[in-house]
Amino acid sequence: MLCKSENRRPEYCLAEGRKVTRCTSNIIEKLRQNCAETFEKHWQCLELNNQDYHRCRKPERAFNSCVFQKLGLVKTIPGTPEGQVPIHEKKNPVFTSVQK
Repeated sequence: MLCKSENRRPEYCLAEGRKVTRCTSNIIEKLRQNCAETFEKHWQCLELNNQDYHRCRKPERAFNSCVFQKLGLVKTIPGTPEGQVPIHEKKNPVFTSVQK
């Protein structure tokens, strides 16, 4: 996006586009090698439930756990207050209809 905002000519961003494509291919290959079974279960759940994420949280948790453990990725949410446990790491998060 930054590349496109700097110059509107498509050839200007080809090198950056190749880097993004290589990075994405690399991640997908690593997912296939390390977490193929959990990815397949999560994908099948989404297919059977019309892409409704709410119904596929259990296979999603298994997939996320595999990705975080085997690929060493870390989930960070921008703007999370310092010293507080992020919402995705809480054991029993409380969801309310009123935001503070």
